[in-house]
Parts: sequence; C-alpha cells; structure tokens
Amino acid sequence: MKPLFFRVPSVDQRSFRIQKENGPSFYGQLHFHPEIQLTLIEKGEGTLVVGNRIDRFQPYDLLLLGSNLPHVLRSTPLAGNEQAVSTSILFMGEPFEQQLLAFPEMVHLKQLLSEARHGVRLQVSADDSIVQEFEQLPELRPFQQFLFLVRMLDQLAGNQQREILSRMAYERPSRPDDHQRLERIFSYILQHYATPIGLEEVANVANLTPGAFCRFFRQHTRKTFSHLLNEVRIEHACRLLRESRESISEIAFQCGYTNLSNFNRRFKEITGMPPREYVRTYRM
Repeated sequence: MKPLFFRVPSVDQRSFRIQKENGPSFYGQLHFHPEIQLTLIEKGEGTLVVGNRIDRFQPYDLLLLGSNLPHVLRSTPLAGNEQAVSTSILFMGEPFEQQLLAFPEMVHLKQLLSEARHGVRLQVSADDSIVQEFEQLPELRPFQQFLFLVRMLDQLAGNQQREILSRMAYERPSRPDDHQRLERIFSYILQHYATPIGLEEVANVANLTPGAFCRFFRQHTRKTFSHLLNEVRIEHACRLLRESRESISEIAFQCGYTNLSNFNRRFKEITGMPPREYVRTYRM
C-alpha cells in the first residue's frame, strides 16, 4: 500500500475543518495529510492501519492521528443498507502548537499532541455524551466547534485509558525525494512483512545501497530496519492471536517467521510477555 497525499478541501482560511463520512465504507486507501485528525467512529468496523500498527476499529473508537501519519480504516462490508459513519475534526498542528500552547493553561496538551504522532485511541461508550456532541458538531457555529475541539483534546489528555497505537512516529521529510523514498519503504513493508525481506531487497526499493539505506532509515525513523520490521510482524501476530484460534506456530509462519524460537524471542522483546501468556490474557 502506497500512502497517498490527501489534501483536505478548503474554501477559506479557517484553522480547522469538520468532515462527515456516511457511506458503504470509509476511504480505503492508505493516506496521510498535514492536518491533525480527531475522529469518532459512529458506525462501522474493519481493519485499522496507523503507522506500523495493524488492528481493528469499531464503533465509538475515538482516534487522534498526527500530522502526516499514514493511516487507513479499511471497512468490513456492511449488511443491507447499513452505512459506515464517522465525524472528524481536521486542524493544522503547527499554528495550534505555536500559538495556543504558548498559554500556560494549555501546556498539558503538549504531551497528547506528541503522542498523536504515533496515533491515539480511546474507546468510549454508546451512551457517552461525547457521541451525541459529535453528531451535533456540523450544526454548531465555528467558534463553538473550536471550543469543542479544545475540550475534546483536554479530555483525551486527562484520560489514562487512552492507547498509543503505533510504535513508529512518521515525520514527513523536508526533501520531496526523501519523502518518496519513505513512502516506498513503508508501503513495501506493509505489503511484504509476511515474507522474508532482505536488507538488499528493501534498499533496492529505496534506490540506495544497503549502507546508505541503513543510515537513511535510522535518520528518519530512529530505528533499524530489522527492528521496525519485527514490530510490524508482531503487531499483526498480536491481532491474529486475539482474533483467531490458530496455533502459535501457524500464526508465526503467517507473519514471516520460519523459526518459532525466534518468533517467541521477538514477541517477548516487543510485547513484554511470551506468546502463550498473551494468548491466555486475550482468549479467556
């Protein structure tokens, strides 16, 4: 999947935009945009990809996605005439951080917006007042919408149940060539993580020598390629362990591991527990 640059429609100089989606499915292409996105899923479920995280989304997921963070909500087909529904606020992070966060009363939002570079999720309930307020959001005056945005960020910042989604913070490089290289690398990893990927192979995707690729990749992700590849594979393995009844060895093979002991070692290294303990936790 190649992440596409997505330009949020704008007809004026407002600092934020309200976007309502209501259709058979959500926009199904991996994409990114410079705006920070706050989204409530009202109806629909499917596969969620945020950075290097592969998971599920469901109704009443509240998502905060940072600037230029690749993401997609790939909807599961709905029965009959059911629709996938979400409401989003998209706002420019730079003026928000430079101007509003200069006020001492807003300083607690800095940590949240830093976490947003990895993606943040909070599961709310159907009867939470947030759900009704999101439904009414398009009808509010712009000033009221802005106050709502600030209040939602404040609530997220104060809620310890929020979950950081991706282990990789994606930063859009200043040079277009570097940005295109990262797109190709990232897309290749998501497409081929379940098969063996050699350093020379992925370096060719980036049109770099292996040595130059390693330096480039660490500079832009602060991780080695092998470590990030293991993170993507283990994230996918976690989802399969939670949702399927297949054996650990079968899941390890599906996620690109040909050696079970290596899978067990990498799994514990990344999650903090061995696969069998993870299975006991989530399959009870």
